[in-house]
Amino acid sequence: MTQGSSFTDYETRLSKDLDKYTAFVKFMEQAFEWENLSYYLYPYYWGSKQNWSDLYKAENTDPVFKAFLQSGMARVVATVRPGFEAAVQFYLGTGKIWNGGEVPVIGDDLYLSIVDEMKQPKGKKHGKAWITRLPTTLNILQAESIGLKVAHALPFTIENPADFEVPSDVITEDRFNFESNDNLLGVESLEGQKVISGDWK
Repeated sequence: MTQGSSFTDYETRLSKDLDKYTAFVKFMEQAFEWENLSYYLYPYYWGSKQNWSDLYKAENTDPVFKAFLQSGMARVVATVRPGFEAAVQFYLGTGKIWNGGEVPVIGDDLYLSIVDEMKQPKGKKHGKAWITRLPTTLNILQAESIGLKVAHALPFTIENPADFEVPSDVITEDRFNFESNDNLLGVESLEGQKVISGDWK
């Protein structure tokens, strides 16, 4: 990228390699939140044993820099800037910089882009599903009662009972014997208060 060994003859070589390098610098500066970088320095004994003495004896007036000089290993976490997740993942997987548009997917039958994998998570089905009952304040409502404009009584599901361990636990439309009418809760008619009720089959 550069040439020269002194201030007078130092210069930057303009070439295609420079364009690649500047694109890399731009990507690294924009894709990561370096201001939020965090690190943890591990003790000297996690480094090479032959360097233990030098690491342990390292001194500096700056306590943070001293801890760095004496560390045998470090763990660094650089957060990805929001919106650059796909670009960074592509770079980690291919070593190439993605400059926008749809994230390209490697044309290998054995390669699965983690971007696609995250967008379409699929799990292998084992056995049949089961119903878990939880306490709730919800009520069974008749269709079109109290101003509720729905096609079916609630709760209602379109699940196939045959897909469950206990098919009778699945609440489907035929589990209700409500008859649609214009009754309203809490309203008295001339014939007396009408109560919306129903029995399980």
